[in-house]
Amino acid sequence: MKEKILTIYSIILLGITYTNAQSLGRVGSPNDTVTTCTAGTVLMGGGADVDAAFTWMITKSGGGDFVVIRATGTNAYNSYIYGLGPANSVETFLVNSKTKANDSVIVQAIRKAEAIFFAGGDQNDYITFYKGTALGKVIDYLANVKHAPIGGTSAGMAIQGYIYYDGITNVLSSEALLNPYASGTGIHYNDFLHNPFLKKTICDTHFSTKGGTTSNGITGRQGRLMSFLARMITDSTLSDGKGIACDEKTAVCIDENGIGMVIGVNKAYFLRQWCAAPETCVSGLPLTWTNGAKVYIIKGPGNYTTLPDRSKSVNLSDWITVSGGTYNYWTVNNGLLTIGQTTGTPVICNPYAIDEINSVSRVQIFPNPTPDFVYITLQQPSENSTVKLVSITGQIFYERTNLAGNQFRLDISSLMNGLYIIEIIHDGNVLRSKIVKQ
Repeated sequence: MKEKILTIYSIILLGITYTNAQSLGRVGSPNDTVTTCTAGTVLMGGGADVDAAFTWMITKSGGGDFVVIRATGTNAYNSYIYGLGPANSVETFLVNSKTKANDSVIVQAIRKAEAIFFAGGDQNDYITFYKGTALGKVIDYLANVKHAPIGGTSAGMAIQGYIYYDGITNVLSSEALLNPYASGTGIHYNDFLHNPFLKKTICDTHFSTKGGTTSNGITGRQGRLMSFLARMITDSTLSDGKGIACDEKTAVCIDENGIGMVIGVNKAYFLRQWCAAPETCVSGLPLTWTNGAKVYIIKGPGNYTTLPDRSKSVNLSDWITVSGGTYNYWTVNNGLLTIGQTTGTPVICNPYAIDEINSVSRVQIFPNPTPDFVYITLQQPSENSTVKLVSITGQIFYERTNLAGNQFRLDISSLMNGLYIIEIIHDGNVLRSKIVKQ
């Protein structure tokens, strides 16, 4: 009898703790565990959930405590996620106000998580309730310090990019193409989540099913996302603007190296500015963007359970190394969107280069691209010269100073395929060039 009373008392106390912390319940172990996490991001397009994305996150978490955060809804994810892999526990928190997002009980409970997933709903709720709060800081800590995998579906995907649309106006493609500022002040920059592989990137969801139909019969959010990219470039003088979009029942899983792998039933879309900025991106006027975007489209494996792999992927460290999809080009002329073009305008464009060292006669780099070695020649070597090889995210792989000879060989055979930057400080000048390891 005494043991039964103690058990009932413990359950009551547990229920009080959940109520105070706005927990909607927990399955699995009642005790937190500590595991080693590996960074990762899940971008899920909405609709039916992709089982493999959660299995992948659980693995990334090391089998730790999995937390679902939502602004509305129930704890339906708990048993579903818990059944997909060996998580220590799954718990859902309802955080629907800034007050709760600053509540120390909630924040400390979520801080212990080894994986975080944002449910669907209204992305403006997440922005309004979490931005600038203690919870917002904890999410940043989990992603960038603890390296816990972070994911989200629908609205939970829409908030993941450095650049995001708050969804208040819920603008349709037809409206955005005829007036790219129909979205009002809804596009925001660099003030919420900070995934290092989603810089200069906006995310969109339900891509082929929502967003209305354009005047030439294109159904989906393609026109809306093109208008967002046009505004990003126009309003913030951004170059090399990017977008990632997912259809329903589809997800992109980004690993710790920036490899974005497509899983699920339908397609994912990787949009990147192609050459020049829009010619007309003005409030009240139809959008014209002759060069538009180069788009890599990957169809998922066609089911919910196949795990992510590089056979269907884009390397988000360079946006050049791709597999399993096809390129086409999207343009807008006087508010009319054209998709599916196999050739860009112009045919050859390189808006991604920095300062090409090869054009400076004092410095030469060859071959480029290269699978293993690159040779750097200085016509006038100097003890004050420095050479660095860095990733596009700033990681230094090689640095050499006091260059005595006029040529040396740089071994890059051990690096992953992709885009790197060679930086040379020579005679007081800083020269940079991209180099592709293939």
